[in-house]
Amino acid sequence: MLLQGLYEFYQRAVTPAPGVEPLIEDPAFVRKYIRWRIPVDTDGNLIGNGLIEAPPPKKQGIELSLPRTTRPKNAGGVSEFLWGNLESVFGIVKKSDLPQFLKHESKTFLDFWRQIEEASNQPGLEFLRALLVFRDRYILPADADLIRFAPLKEDEKPRLVARIASGEMAALGPDNFTFEINGSLPLDDAAVREYWKRIFTDETETSIGNAKRGACLVTGACDVPISASHMPKISGVPGATSTGAAIVSFDKDSFCSYGFDQSYNAPVSIAAVEAYTNGLNYLLGNDRHRVRIGSAALVFWAQQSEEATDLFAELFNSPNEDSIRNFMKSPFTGIPPESDPEHERFYSVVLSGTGGRVVIRSWMQSTVAAAVENFRLWFTDLNLVRMQKSENETASPLSIYSLAVSTVRDKKDIRAETVTQLFRAALEGIAPSMAIAQSIVTRIAIDLAKEPKQALSKYSRYALLRLIINRNKKENEPMIEPSLTVDTDDPAYNCGRLLAVFDQLQTQAHEYKLEGAGVVERYYGTASSSPNSAFGILWRLHQHHLRKLSRSNPAAAAAIKNRIAELAAQFRPAGPNSPPAFPRVFGLAEQGRFALGFYQQWAAMNAERDARKAKNEKESEGGEINE
Repeated sequence: MLLQGLYEFYQRAVTPAPGVEPLIEDPAFVRKYIRWRIPVDTDGNLIGNGLIEAPPPKKQGIELSLPRTTRPKNAGGVSEFLWGNLESVFGIVKKSDLPQFLKHESKTFLDFWRQIEEASNQPGLEFLRALLVFRDRYILPADADLIRFAPLKEDEKPRLVARIASGEMAALGPDNFTFEINGSLPLDDAAVREYWKRIFTDETETSIGNAKRGACLVTGACDVPISASHMPKISGVPGATSTGAAIVSFDKDSFCSYGFDQSYNAPVSIAAVEAYTNGLNYLLGNDRHRVRIGSAALVFWAQQSEEATDLFAELFNSPNEDSIRNFMKSPFTGIPPESDPEHERFYSVVLSGTGGRVVIRSWMQSTVAAAVENFRLWFTDLNLVRMQKSENETASPLSIYSLAVSTVRDKKDIRAETVTQLFRAALEGIAPSMAIAQSIVTRIAIDLAKEPKQALSKYSRYALLRLIINRNKKENEPMIEPSLTVDTDDPAYNCGRLLAVFDQLQTQAHEYKLEGAGVVERYYGTASSSPNSAFGILWRLHQHHLRKLSRSNPAAAAAIKNRIAELAAQFRPAGPNSPPAFPRVFGLAEQGRFALGFYQQWAAMNAERDARKAKNEKESEGGEINE
């Protein structure tokens, strides 16, 4: 079904409705990055000092529409037309058993220049002969130094370097090269592109003529040419090789059966393979259809309208308070009125790579309306009372990236499985694993022990924790509401609230000048997992802080004492004049509710403080006016 969905998308993208621009260009061309341009004049002379590098910020270069060959490259000796890597353009290849690079021993190099020579003999393409002259002057001679094997600095090991336009030498990597003649790219010449379309058609017909025929599993068509391998490869999948990877491959004997080899085990027509691979490559390269986080990428598309995907792209990548509020009020805003969300199909797939293969981690086929409703529930479940914004807080704390980062210490540690579950929770409404909650609870305890204020500012972390805890709650467990839950009798949640009040009490008792670790830094970890052990100490300690605060600020001490009494009333008393009977241990879900209780209590106290401050400022301004 995935390949069928991609095939249908490609057909719409290449041949849209009348009056609509196609999304994907002619299949004879593909969009790739070119880092280096080789400037020559019409006589084949190098213009300037050397290669011209693509401007920043993209290190891999600028994206261009490039000719694409259909000839299989598995056995080597096949190059692209007018663009390629070091081996294709310069004949430089690394021998695994030698310490340096060798020149002009590659069949790929010969194929690259053969194609240019044949094209230059065609009417209207004679100007390409300048490239052949350039080859003879600057590449083939033994003393050619445009590309050479040398150190950039005296103390460095030799490596491949190129002379660039500034006259300096620059290190080369797995980059792509092309030519420009008198400042113009031959790749953009109309005659060159028409010529290549004819070559591409000839290649396709040759491959079809040599192909076995059979029934296609994707289109259902019978007696059609079957593709021997699924090419071109898929580009842009995290974790896959830079040269691309395959969704479908049969390169081991164990993948063969009944005498069939390669793709004849699961026959797919050449047309269908071309369609789904090019369609997926387009989606992976388009921000309207792709969200990439760590080692996973989400790709999504609608059956008919592009505008429907814009909604998801925006809310995945950069949701803010206004966009979320507008979406919750009118979730179908922006979707064309002629579309039918109730019946229009919506697709999403989560991909990651391992070497030369694409891993499909999740695949969903639903409707636009169902996906929108699940997205609405996603933001409903992420809704949580907000602490004050931190200076270093991300601009979109509820973006899928911010939520994924909140589960780990460093963004490099984001797991593909975590990202997959978050995508599915948003689009399918599933409950993410409690293993993610375990990571969040652990990070909260660690960060609170170091810097409580900074830890409390991480809104993404607590919002995601609320969603996970609520979606995984059992029948007898409480639902955590967006704002402070005043009347709950949940021991875990109330223990978290009580610790926040104890922390406020200690801070005020020391007149906001507490030196060293406070009760949160010292006791949060124990209180959240073994409350009876920690709160026995905290109960005695808070009485000392109450006495100290009552001497300097009796009103504040009385208010906090009443709040503590209200919370203590939610627990079973241990005995007359004794502290409450706190639970012995908390499980994972209870630790999550403890963290949310702690966070929401602090948010409520901050809101009260801000309200008092605003009231005092208003009264002060009014007094001055009266005078």
